Amino acid sequence: MLSRIAESLFWIGRYVERADDTARLLQTHLRVLVEDTTTAEVDACRNLLALMSIDHVEDPTHEDLLRVLGYDRSEPSSIVAAWSAARDNARRAREVIPMDLWESINTTWHQLPSGRFRSTRAHTFLDWARERSALFSGIARNTMVRDDGWQFLLLGRSLEQVDMTSRMVASAALTTGGTQWPSVLRGCGGHDAFLRTYRGFHADQEAAEFLILDARFPRSLMHGLTASIHCLSMVVNANPSASQAGEAMRDLGRLRAHLEYSRMDELLANLEHEMTAVQDTCARVTQTVSTSFFAAEDPRAWITEGTR
Repeated sequence: MLSRIAESLFWIGRYVERADDTARLLQTHLRVLVEDTTTAEVDACRNLLALMSIDHVEDPTHEDLLRVLGYDRSEPSSIVAAWSAARDNARRAREVIPMDLWESINTTWHQLPSGRFRSTRAHTFLDWARERSALFSGIARNTMVRDDGWQFLLLGRSLEQVDMTSRMVASAALTTGGTQWPSVLRGCGGHDAFLRTYRGFHADQEAAEFLILDARFPRSLMHGLTASIHCLSMVVNANPSASQAGEAMRDLGRLRAHLEYSRMDELLANLEHEMTAVQDTCARVTQTVSTSFFAAEDPRAWITEGTR
């Protein structure tokens, strides 16, 4: 496969997943502000922006969050910017992606809000953004041939899912007062699955274990890491000349083993540090994949993000 096509598919996967997970983060944050009246709005907004490595907004409000992470096309972290970038990459890969998939991305791009919307419309927009990502995922799974292109797209989505789920988990470490794990579980779409698995909400440790280690849940860190390793191994087997990619597999394998064999109470005690390490690993793997399979280019803006 041509490197430019592989690169476009990889970043389509990442951008669509980024739009989906950013919508989830925003919805979780808005629910917390409503449910926990003791939370200071500026502090909560500042914490969320810090999770996304955004530090240029002073004394942010939820209106600032909706602008920076929602509809501002000039902000690379926004949902609108992510879908626009996905569409640009889809145009470059139109020769290999199914027509239905292109039409899904293109239709989403045309329906994006052209400017500011009121906070009362926030949940409607965020629900729509999540539904469009789910539609993309369903069409891709049902129409794409399981070749290198599919593996690169799924690799991009899996890496982004690991990165963004780690940010969701890290958000629980930045809260004060009552536990925010129910909101984090809802943000990841796993609250009902968690209740069925543990037969009711028990404690923070069970919630963290579910989102970090339970590979049966498709948005957990362990599931995303396993999927990333599988996709990368398939690509490496098909392209044995990409010798540097082996280091990316070792990075992912070391991270998976570290999370799997660490004590949960130790992970919780250093949750923010552990999730930052997850994001750093995703950044290194992305850089290694880029240099191994894609044409040389400037690194993407967000691959150096972290919770620091």
